[in-house]
Amino acid sequence: WQSGEQHTLSITGADGQPAGMLTYLLTESVNETGNREWVLERTVDSLGLQEFITVKMSEAGFRPKSSFLERSSQDGQESVDAQYNGAQVDMELNTRRNVMTVQRVSVPSDARDMTTLPMILRGLPLARGYATQMNLFLPIAGQLERVTVRVTGEEEITVPAGAFKTWAVDVESRDAVSKLWFAQAAPHQLIKYQDGRNKAVFELTDYQAE
Repeated sequence: WQSGEQHTLSITGADGQPAGMLTYLLTESVNETGNREWVLERTVDSLGLQEFITVKMSEAGFRPKSSFLERSSQDGQESVDAQYNGAQVDMELNTRRNVMTVQRVSVPSDARDMTTLPMILRGLPLARGYATQMNLFLPIAGQLERVTVRVTGEEEITVPAGAFKTWAVDVESRDAVSKLWFAQAAPHQLIKYQDGRNKAVFELTDYQAE
């Protein structure tokens, strides 16, 4: 990862029509205790829905410390504030009807925030035959999943940002398989992503690094 790097991806819906834009911004900083950490900001603007997520992670292992989501549409606004504390996550949820609830969920201590998965995969030693498993937690759904990550091959991929030689990666959960493609050459950008559940396709349109 490089502090200040930003991926911008176009979104195509399951119907094959343009559906908006997605951005990832990574920043390295120092927290209030003097420890270095990474901050991931993900922004989605799609078909009248605006979603902004900030995840703070430890520098070593990218383990989440906190996550904040704010989602807005014509139906109103909702938010989820999650604090990761070892083997548990404490969440404060505010609904579109302005109802606030709190929830505590037990998770494995090695769980990562699901929002960070595409960026974490970039940092793995991807190679032919590589495979691993990860625990992922999605605060807005209170959902824990154990997924299998597997490199399925090498592919030449062309997206709006250009042509890339990539590693093709499958992420298999209990009910879906998502597919991601990462540039083989550093800085190993996220080139393309196909969501296994909603069938949306994300393609890199621009990559910037300070």
